[in-house]
Amino acid sequence: MKNFPVSFDILLYIVYMGDKKHDDPSVVTASHHDALTSVLGSKDEALKSIVYSYKHGFSGFAAMLTESQAEALAKFPEVITVKRNTFHKLHTTRSWDFLGLDYQPPQQSGLLQKAKYGEDVIIGVVDTGIWPESRSFNDRGYGPVPARWKGKCQTGEQFNTTSCNRKIIGARSYHRGISAESLKSDYNSPRDINGHGTHVASTIAGVEVQGVSVGGLASGVARGGAPRARLAIYKACWEGDGCPDATVLAAIDHAIHDGVDVLSLSLGGFGPEYSGTLHAVQRGISLVFAGGNDGPVPQTVTNTVPWVTTVAASTIDRAFPTVISLGNNEKLVGQSLMHNASLISSDFKDLIYARSCSAEFVASSNVTGKIVLCSAPAQAKFRPPRIAFGDALNQTLMAGAKGLIFAQYTTNLMDSLAGIERIMPVVLVDFEIAQRLISYFDTAGSPVVKFSPTMTVVGDGVLSPRVASFSSRGPSLAFPGILKPDITAPGVSILAARRDSYVLYSGTSMACPHVSAVTALIKSVHPDWSPAMIKSAIVTTALVTDRFGMPIQADAVPRKLADPFDFGGGHINPDRAADPGLVYNVDAKEYNNFFNCTVGLLDGCDSYQLNLNLPSIAVPNLKNQVTTWRTITNVGPVEATYRAVVEAPAGVAVSVEPSVISFTAGGCWPEDLRHSNDDGWRNLKDSGYGQSFSTRMGQSFNGQAAQLEGGRRTPAGMGVGAAPWQRWWIWTILYIVYMGDKKHDDPSVVTASHHDALTSVLGSKDEALKSIVYSYKHGFSGFAAMLTESQAEALAKFPEVITVKRNTFHKLHTTRSWDFLGLDYQPPQQSGLLQKAKYGEDVIIGVVDTGIWPESRSFNDRGYGPVPARWKGKCQTGEQFNTTSCNRKIIGARSYHRGISAESLKSDYNSPRDINGHGTHVASTIAGVEVQGVSVGGLASGVARGGAPRARLAIYKACWEGDGCPDATVLAAIDHAIHDGVDVLSLSLGGFGPEYSGTLHAVQRGISLVFSGGNDGPVPQTVTNTVPWVTTVAASTIDRAFPTLISLGNNEKLVGQSLMHNASLISSDFKDLIYARSCSAELVASSNVTGKIVLCSAPAQAKFRPPAIALQDALNQTLMAGAKGLIFAQYTTNLMDGLAGIERIMPVVLVDFEIAQRLLISYFDTAGSPVVKFSPTMTVVGDGVLSPRVASFSSRGPSLAFPGILKPDITAPGVSILAARRDSYVLYSGTSMACPHVSAVTALIKSVHPDWSPAMIKSAIVTTASVTDRFGMPIQADAVPRKLADPFDFGGGHINPDRAADPGLVYNVDAKEYNNFFNCTVGLLDGCDSYQLNLNLPSIAVPNLKNQVTTWRTITNVGPVEATYRAIVEAPAGVAVSVEPSMISFTAGGTRSVTFKLTFTAKQRVQGGYTFGSLTWSDQSTHSVRIPIAIRTVIQDFVADTS
Repeated sequence: MKNFPVSFDILLYIVYMGDKKHDDPSVVTASHHDALTSVLGSKDEALKSIVYSYKHGFSGFAAMLTESQAEALAKFPEVITVKRNTFHKLHTTRSWDFLGLDYQPPQQSGLLQKAKYGEDVIIGVVDTGIWPESRSFNDRGYGPVPARWKGKCQTGEQFNTTSCNRKIIGARSYHRGISAESLKSDYNSPRDINGHGTHVASTIAGVEVQGVSVGGLASGVARGGAPRARLAIYKACWEGDGCPDATVLAAIDHAIHDGVDVLSLSLGGFGPEYSGTLHAVQRGISLVFAGGNDGPVPQTVTNTVPWVTTVAASTIDRAFPTVISLGNNEKLVGQSLMHNASLISSDFKDLIYARSCSAEFVASSNVTGKIVLCSAPAQAKFRPPRIAFGDALNQTLMAGAKGLIFAQYTTNLMDSLAGIERIMPVVLVDFEIAQRLISYFDTAGSPVVKFSPTMTVVGDGVLSPRVASFSSRGPSLAFPGILKPDITAPGVSILAARRDSYVLYSGTSMACPHVSAVTALIKSVHPDWSPAMIKSAIVTTALVTDRFGMPIQADAVPRKLADPFDFGGGHINPDRAADPGLVYNVDAKEYNNFFNCTVGLLDGCDSYQLNLNLPSIAVPNLKNQVTTWRTITNVGPVEATYRAVVEAPAGVAVSVEPSVISFTAGGCWPEDLRHSNDDGWRNLKDSGYGQSFSTRMGQSFNGQAAQLEGGRRTPAGMGVGAAPWQRWWIWTILYIVYMGDKKHDDPSVVTASHHDALTSVLGSKDEALKSIVYSYKHGFSGFAAMLTESQAEALAKFPEVITVKRNTFHKLHTTRSWDFLGLDYQPPQQSGLLQKAKYGEDVIIGVVDTGIWPESRSFNDRGYGPVPARWKGKCQTGEQFNTTSCNRKIIGARSYHRGISAESLKSDYNSPRDINGHGTHVASTIAGVEVQGVSVGGLASGVARGGAPRARLAIYKACWEGDGCPDATVLAAIDHAIHDGVDVLSLSLGGFGPEYSGTLHAVQRGISLVFSGGNDGPVPQTVTNTVPWVTTVAASTIDRAFPTLISLGNNEKLVGQSLMHNASLISSDFKDLIYARSCSAELVASSNVTGKIVLCSAPAQAKFRPPAIALQDALNQTLMAGAKGLIFAQYTTNLMDGLAGIERIMPVVLVDFEIAQRLLISYFDTAGSPVVKFSPTMTVVGDGVLSPRVASFSSRGPSLAFPGILKPDITAPGVSILAARRDSYVLYSGTSMACPHVSAVTALIKSVHPDWSPAMIKSAIVTTASVTDRFGMPIQADAVPRKLADPFDFGGGHINPDRAADPGLVYNVDAKEYNNFFNCTVGLLDGCDSYQLNLNLPSIAVPNLKNQVTTWRTITNVGPVEATYRAIVEAPAGVAVSVEPSMISFTAGGTRSVTFKLTFTAKQRVQGGYTFGSLTWSDQSTHSVRIPIAIRTVIQDFVADTS
């Protein structure tokens, strides 16, 4: 940078001199030096003064001058204008699919395909530079740089020649004139420290990048609109200084010289746009500018000269709804970006209403530790939402709040949340939602709320597009006769690259690159079209209605119907723009008169504005009558007739002459354009071209969330003046690299390919061997390796690599039950499934868990024959585990210690031996042999056995003390299980990341996989392991209870539940009873509980905290206070697992609130000295116990990952299950206990029907399940409060093994059909909703029914050859269901499979809630084949607009 003399009156001026007079740039520069020399007095002073010489596209310069020197230059005849340098702000991908530019075939006829994805179009980006290492700029598969390119790759700080490639074909930066402070906080090179330019460039032309998200939100594929275009980067914008005129003009000048086709400028109102930009357009370059982020205030649109395309911003069909749960069980929905799990508590927090959240209101409210509601409709008109939000955020953060609910008219403030989600949960709502919160606050005694994690919702459920509230509005202040903006495009919550990651930004800066990309695609299809023709095509084909035919709205205060000052011609429609039929062309020379008006060289400018042949008309001053002219050019069929259709502005009469125009072969072909004809469109009195120029206020709607582009951010850990690079430790992390089907049968060859891939990234074979942890080579190809992030990214670019994911760790999900299910071990039930399956004889069941305790009596192999010959596994020895630990029952055992922390290995056995007990419990539940006389301290006494007691067990220890169940070890276990030859694989563990890869390969090898669904219920959308090819299991109760008698001092006896079997703790003496309400620390401390039995009962508080947490708190408080017993009340009594171990310390009895109330009213409040005593717990089995019930802890649907896949699939016993742990037997609860029940039934069915596919077995289980209990009553689901169970609680219902063995019909899926679904999950395919809907599953979920949906299913007869089935429909509320055909007959010799169609039609338009039904095929005798149905109807507005 030049060192300029520091003087208050020396400033940077832009001197514009028009067209260059010489082709030689050096001669042009010399003329600049001469002009400066004549003013400054010497050549040396001139050389010191000049900053930029604009010599390629036009003539001019930027120089440091005093005001008088600038005035002197302005008098030179060759000088047109002299202006002070000004600084401009930056205007800051689902979006491309939303615009119809689907990347994948079969849309071969679309613009994207016609344009060959923008192949070799050169797009210049004037912005903050580029981060070249981003995956979005990979040049794999690109050919040579186009020969016409004349640019360069300018090197500099952290930017060398290799930073450019065949994608980024050129890069320049402009540092002269930038302050020293700005240069210190930025890279002095084209490298982008800010991220804005990288985001813009990747939105325009980024290559396809799979698996992108922001903390799991907006996940999918990131790509640009013209993914095969080339990029030319011009860094004219800098940290601190923004985008000075001088640097932007230098960038435009070079872009003209370099040979760009399109120039994209996502920056604020550019002063010298009247000069440099015009020269660019006259060289055939299309310029696209952002329109500004100062909306919804009128007259704020910038960059309004007629030869550029000015872009407004609008929303896409993606939202981020966040559920706000109230203490009264009501749920409301707002918008947020919360993806920091550590900040999202499952506990309720106090709600405080602080009105406007001004400093005074917050100071006068106790907001510390609470969630604050800020809502002041009456104040909204005084402060823009963005300012009010910023103030509220600062005030609540400083006051120690734990969350913020902020209300305003519209929710287009999402970008203001960027970074906040790492500090405090913030949810945006509209005032309607806020009012419901206020009503709750005013009526609840102790109002509380909690947030659920934010979700991503995409599609028709979101009202879109809408013009964003921040988008600057017309009319143009500078040129009121030029209608601006020209177009709107997606600019809200756009996912694109920033450095090495991907972020959501909003702004017209994000809308501008969308139009730039479409411009490039049209340029590719129509290379002879002028910039004006391309702009015309975009404007005239734009949409003014949304997908439902409703007028597009504009977010404002209040929301309104959009008009041309909001969105110009409308919302961009790329495919239509490629074939507009007619265009309004402008010879670029015609702009000269307009330009000369702007610099005062001509008069009569109103006429030039009115008659410029633009695809819009603005008449700012109609008095009586105005006439204007337009020329249209036919670019469509040679033979065509067009008729004028006028929508006249209110109060204005419009006439068009002629009103019918015909084009014929051989007609007029102006400007060498084919099939063209010129006709004057004469508009008497004013034409609005079918658009109103005045604001048409429509119905008021509350807003939906969006993001506003904020100011440029200082990168984490760096402030102004900090060094641009800091030293960081480079950490290696375990990554899972998935490569799909193995390419070789020989595992060693597969492993060698893994070593080769690693060697190419790490540099040596030795480093590769050190790095690799697991090679997955049997069932599929992939490996786990210790890598840095950059190494992982490098591997992800390999064509053979499908996904690269960081290793994650999963939690484990933790026998009367088999008798309860009807699988009675003893004859005479000779016809049952257990007997038909020969008790699971020789079925091999793999168990992926914490290992096995081989000495347990449950794994005795007495009476077993040889190990099945097909078994290929091994018995891996290790710590306290040798070859004799396996036998003919446990036929194989492996453990996976690589990648496990040293701490975990110290606290576990480094072998398949199970220190935890979970795996042993699961394995014995599945296939334990019969063990007599088992109990837990005398409780639950009887026979312990597994569901398939003659099955063989293969043990895979992938879960460890401390570390849990890492992806890498689980995947290794699945890989080996495929190789070893298991028939069924049981995985009682939390949501498994790579389930999309390894599990699919297992199913495609005929292995049935059964997963637990999770223990995070009863919260909706918590179910895990939800891919369609596995069976996902919920947990329910059995018909066994453990009643405990509570004797009162008045001889009354009440009954609760307990596990008291420690006789030394059960006193025969009465003890004092004390009531401590919720048993909080304060209440226990204020009560004298020492030596007493404490009653904890607080119904009003129960809705604030989950019962399990409340129980643990009460236990801790009472134990520490020296109590001798606890009676704990809650809505449900499914907390028995929380008592594990407590029975050895203190008697605890669980009661419901009814019993607690009797203790209080009937006894405690009336007795002078209330006393109680407990009797030992008993075991009760049979019809007296209400069962089954879905357990309160059982995770619920719908699936967050795949809402179109109904999960869970089934429920099975998972509460107080007695099974082996080490040498004893214990009661465990969890979906981990339910999963092995389904695994065993799956094994039995596999034994009876060895030729059935995993899908057929799953179908048999789901379609024969029970939805009523033994008394014909609907099964209930424990929750707060308890409810009737629906498919999101239990899938098809409660498992019925004997019926599952003979289902009559099954829904089969060829395992290859899952491939499309899998490809969707890794971003290789679009249209995933269709794959989910039509996958031949034994369930149907439609999460977004608007009007009508049709899906198809195929049923296969596995029952009697001659059979007729009739459809019985239980329609979800508000939905009509039709089945075609409704009767199906099977005959001997006929087809065994029949396809039918289901059509769902919404009968009413309601938002959000799911309703449930079923379809049953009945043969009127033996078989009823039932599948569950879940439908959610939605309307146009979503989330924050309505709840």
